[in-house]
Order: sequence, then C-alpha cells, then structure tokens
Amino acid sequence: MLLEKNFLPAYVISNEDQRWATNVIPNVRKVLTVTGSGDQALFHTLAGATTVDTFDITVNARAIQDIKFAAIKNIPLGEYIQLLHDLRLRLDFLDTPTMQKLLPLLPGTTREIINQGRHDYMFCSGLGITEYYENVPKIPEYIKLRKILTKPFNFILCDLYDLSAKISDTYDFINLSNIFDYCYDAETQAKILRELTDHLNIGGHIAYLPQRQQFDYSNVRLTSSNGAKLKYQTTKINNTAKLNRIDTKMILFQRTR
Repeated sequence: MLLEKNFLPAYVISNEDQRWATNVIPNVRKVLTVTGSGDQALFHTLAGATTVDTFDITVNARAIQDIKFAAIKNIPLGEYIQLLHDLRLRLDFLDTPTMQKLLPLLPGTTREIINQGRHDYMFCSGLGITEYYENVPKIPEYIKLRKILTKPFNFILCDLYDLSAKISDTYDFINLSNIFDYCYDAETQAKILRELTDHLNIGGHIAYLPQRQQFDYSNVRLTSSNGAKLKYQTTKINNTAKLNRIDTKMILFQRTR
C-alpha cells in the first residue's frame, strides 16, 4: 500500500550540475542513483553508463523520469523544454497536446500514478528550468540520448535507509545526491554507507553532493558485515559553477576491498 509520503512532489529539473557531477569519475558503467528529476539517470547515460538503476521515496520521481524518457524519444528539444515548464507551472498539464501525445507511450504503472488524481502538484519541488537551464540537454546531447536510450530506467520505490535491502546488484558508482543534508544522524549515515558498500564493486565510489553538510567525513573508515571496506577518498568542487549559485560539491567514498 502506498502512503502519502510516496506522493511527495518531485523536481522537474535538478539543482545540481549534472553534466559535471556525472563526469567526475571516468569510465563508470554501472550506476545506482537517486531518481530526483530524472536528470541524474540521463546525464549518467550521456557520460557512458550502460546500466543505470534509480531509487526515490516518491513515485512522482518515477513519473518525471519516465515522462522525460518518452519525450526525448518522441518530441523535439524545443517541445521538451516547453513540456518542463508546463509540468511545473500548469495544473492542467495533462490537457496539453504534448502530454496527450506522451501519455499512451508511458509505462502502465506510470500512467496509473498520473491518473490517480494527484497530478496538480506532482512536480513543484525546487525551482523551474530557467534557474537551472544548464541541466537541460544541449542539442547534440538530446540527439545522442534519443539514439542510445532503449527502455525506461529501472525504478525502486524506497527510502535510502531501506535501499540496501531492496537491491541485489553491485555498482561502480552510487549517487546519493544531497539526501544526507536533510535526514539521518551520523550513526545512521554510517550504517547506510556500510550496507551500501556491499553493493559496490571494488574500487567503486559512493558520492554525496552536499549543499548543507552536517558532518566532517574526512576520517570515515568503515567495514561492512561482509568485510567490505569503505573509506573517504576526496572532495571535489565544481569551480565552473555560475556566479551567485551554490557550487556543486561532491564527497567521494571508495570501496578498497
């Protein structure tokens, strides 16, 4: 049974520089990422990932991700940009010609989410695309995505605390976005990191992109119940971020064995 929190509003555009964040670690092939606005999965794919699984606490994140997939495959970039405006600002976005065109192309589960009548505020978190326009694909990126996207991204509905129990695969890169900013004390964060370490390939990374960092992670050294070891590696700063904007910052943990 889905709870009210499972219908929290999603973002229509990421507030992190995804073009930078998904290229910090090169040659990443298997990724697990927070769903967010769906931009994380798109830009990890552009960066070369061949497997991208996603998770989020709200089904509306799945909806925006699936809508973006269908849009990229079926409408031009200009119409895609207008769609993102409409999804956030228009309560009647379902009645627009673009959404009428895309609805039959969405997975059945996503159509059910949209048709449950909770669509008035589905995508109102954060700001609109004019504030984060750098996360709109450029024309060559849009064309490339249209060619290389083959099916909607796998989506797992769960809280970060329960994520490890919901997955069985291992990854080269796990993207936690800024979730640690808003929840979990230090002990719980350590528990989450230990459990996720078992789902990292040796040499793989967990990335946390803080905007309101609570703790110092420079001395983190963790061992999972299965003996996998994780340590703080480095902190990367995006020095190309626009003026008067929060710089995208990435704290990286690496599995050593």
